[in-house]
Amino acid sequence: MRTKVLLALAAAGAVTAAGCSSIKTNVDYDTTAHFAAYHTYAFKDVHEGGAFALRRVEAAIGRTLESKGLAKADGTPDLWVVLHTRTRNERQVTTYNTGWGWGWGWRGGYWTTARVENIPVGTLVVDLVDTRAKELVWRGAATRVVDSQETAQERAGKIQEAIDKIFADYPPKA
Repeated sequence: MRTKVLLALAAAGAVTAAGCSSIKTNVDYDTTAHFAAYHTYAFKDVHEGGAFALRRVEAAIGRTLESKGLAKADGTPDLWVVLHTRTRNERQVTTYNTGWGWGWGWRGGYWTTARVENIPVGTLVVDLVDTRAKELVWRGAATRVVDSQETAQERAGKIQEAIDKIFADYPPKA
């Protein structure tokens, strides 16, 4: 009996931990790429003075890549970092039903209502391109619900959290 209780608590803890982060990530890479040969990076096609969010993303990626041993290059880098962003609305329908009554013979009053909301969802895709071969070698993506009520500090924190999750296992093990 004790084993069943411990297993149930462990399963509940795993489900709770999995639901703590609202950021979903996905990573894929070229299994033949030699990631140990990459030492420098630079951003490609990022416009100077761009939107605040884009500058936050660039800064977060820079901090993360530097913590992984890559240096920002002034000249020709080993890797181009190419950013792609998308925002879409997902429709969420929430229904509520009072659904109360006594027995199968009583037909008391009940009502049902539905609320439809458009939820903004943002996706950030980070590509790493080998500058010599001119080929994509690594791609990471993060998706989350965008909260328009967040402060600038909260947004920066969420961006850094997303970048940390994307690059958690970078460089990939051979």
